[in-house]
Amino acid sequence: MTGQSSAPIQDVITAILGNVDQDRMALFASLQDHPMLQEAQAFARDGQPERFLYALPYPLERVVDGLLQTVLPGKREAHFILRQYRFLNLHFQKIIQRREGFGCSGDKSRAILDRLLQYYLTGKEVVFNSGERYTFGHPTTVFTTHREIVEFFEGLYSLYYGNPELYLKALKSALEIVSI
Repeated sequence: MTGQSSAPIQDVITAILGNVDQDRMALFASLQDHPMLQEAQAFARDGQPERFLYALPYPLERVVDGLLQTVLPGKREAHFILRQYRFLNLHFQKIIQRREGFGCSGDKSRAILDRLLQYYLTGKEVVFNSGERYTFGHPTTVFTTHREIVEFFEGLYSLYYGNPELYLKALKSALEIVSI
């Protein structure tokens, strides 16, 4: 009986993922004749990762960098949050899941990053106020202080650029269970 009930769920998930893949492929098909994409395709097929990088991702990153430098000049940390949002979100979310469980972990991670970005844009420290209307997106046992959030972010920033020491220190701190 269990096998029968999971089959429709698997079919739905497969259909959803299939649609996502089809959308991606359709988008690519509409642009595939662009010379930049032609070159990138050849490098990907030929197994040339560095040439692929410089054919497509690098030029697109330069556009994003130009946009951020124009809109947010001198805001290095804010640029990093905007450019590497997915990387940061996944790391914060995994720690939250490990310490607090899966419930609202995505909301909590997004709330942290939203407030962290505001900190780097305005200087307003990250604070979670229990008197706010909606608090389900507030972390409860980890990343509850400005200092802890900034240290973990700085660790991820360093890790991203090949320096793991700050990250390992912040990770150790984030995973420690504090008992009162």
